Amino acid sequence: MRLTLAVAHGLLLSVAFSGAAPAEERVVMSYPLILPEPTHRIVAVDAAKREARIERAEGAMFSIPAEGQAVLVVPSKPGGPLDSLVRVSVAEILEGNVAVATFGPGATSAVQKGPAVLGRPFTGLIGERPADTATTKAIRSLPDLLVAKAKPTGKGLGSFNPIAKARAAARRTASSNHLKQLALGFQNFHDTYNALPPAAVIGPDGKPWHSWRVLLLPFLAEMELYKQYDFSQPWDSPKNLAFAEKMPTVFRDPAREGPLDTLTDYAAITGKAAIFQPDVVTMKSADDFPACLTAGKKIGLTSITDGTSRTILFATLDPDREIPWTKPEDIVLDDAFPGIGKPAGIGAIHPLGNGRVGLFAFADGSAHIIADTVDTETLRPFLTRAGGELVDRSDLEGPGAGPADPDRPPLVKVIAADDGTLRLEVD
Repeated sequence: MRLTLAVAHGLLLSVAFSGAAPAEERVVMSYPLILPEPTHRIVAVDAAKREARIERAEGAMFSIPAEGQAVLVVPSKPGGPLDSLVRVSVAEILEGNVAVATFGPGATSAVQKGPAVLGRPFTGLIGERPADTATTKAIRSLPDLLVAKAKPTGKGLGSFNPIAKARAAARRTASSNHLKQLALGFQNFHDTYNALPPAAVIGPDGKPWHSWRVLLLPFLAEMELYKQYDFSQPWDSPKNLAFAEKMPTVFRDPAREGPLDTLTDYAAITGKAAIFQPDVVTMKSADDFPACLTAGKKIGLTSITDGTSRTILFATLDPDREIPWTKPEDIVLDDAFPGIGKPAGIGAIHPLGNGRVGLFAFADGSAHIIADTVDTETLRPFLTRAGGELVDRSDLEGPGAGPADPDRPPLVKVIAADDGTLRLEVD
C-alpha cells in the first residue's frame, strides 16, 4: 500500500513535526502512528514458517498494504508501547482484509499475536520533506528487527506510549466538550431568566437546597429528568437522593474510568468575587420554586466587568472531592483557595506531556486547559468577575498548556549514524 497524505485527511501536512536527529545522524525512514488504537492486529503466528496473519482493526483508517516489502510495528512486551519495528514481506492478501506476511529469523521472538501497525514507511522525516514512500530496496536494507531504547530522561518508553497518549488526548477533547455544554447551558439560563444562575438555591431553613447543576438540566437537553426532581425538598431528601442515581454523562469526566455513578467531576467557581454567587436566591417556603429565581436582586452578565473571555465559570474537580452531582457544593474562591492540583482547588486530572492539566470553561463558552505548574496568584484574577486586573489568557499557559492540544501523531523513526548503523526512535 502506498500511503498518501490524502488518505490521512491532510493531517500530516498540517502538523509541524519536531525532534530532528542530531547533525551526525539522519532520519532515513519514518512512519506516523495515527491512532487512538493500533490499525492492525496479528491474529496468528507460525514460528516455524516465520509467517504471520495480520488483519485490519475494525474502523482503522489504513487498509492492508499491497504485496511486497513493508514494516510491522509491534510492542516488545505484551501490553507495552509500540516500540519495535519488524521488516516483513506481505506475501498474500486474503479475503476479509487479511495479509499473510513473512519475517526474518531475527524477529521470531518479536512477532506475537496482538496489536500492531502494518504499512510502508516514508523516506526521511515526515514534515521536513514530501512524504514519499520508501523504496523496496530501502526497506530490504533494514535488519529483521529494530527495538527502540528508553530515552536518557529515565522515564522509559512507557512515557510516550502512543496508544495511551492518543487516548488521553481523546479524553481531554471529550471533557472540553462537556465543559462547553455546561457553559452553553449557563448562557441559555441567563437568556431565559435574565440573570446568572446561583451557585445554590437556599432553602427556607437557610441551608443550601438545590445545585446549579439541577437548574441547568432544561438547558442540557434534560427537561424530562428535570421534571422528576422535587424542588419542594432539599437535595438530600430520600426522594431526591434516589433521583441522583440518574446523573447525566455531561457531569462525568472521561478521564475517570469505571461505571457511571452519582459523583460530579465538574464544579463551578463560587464566592462573593466569582460569577456564581453563594446566597443570591432564597426560597421563602417549600413551594417558592421557581418564583424565587426571578425575585429580588438579579445579577446579570453585565456584572462580569472583567470580560467573559477572561473569567472562568467551571473547572475539573479534584478526584479526592467526592461530591454528588445534585449537592450544592463547588470550588470556593476565598483567601484559602489553593490553586490547581490541590483537593480544594481545581483538579488536574488529565495527563499531558510530563505533567498534568486541569480543564475549565470561560464565561464566553470556550474551554481551555491549564497546567498544574501555574501558580495560584496567576490563576486567581481569572476567577473573579470584577477584579479589574489586566490579564491575558496566555498568562495561564504553563508547560504543555494552552487553548490547543500540542500533541502530534507519534512517529516511528529509523535513524542512521555516519557509520551506517541503524537505530529506532518512537516519540
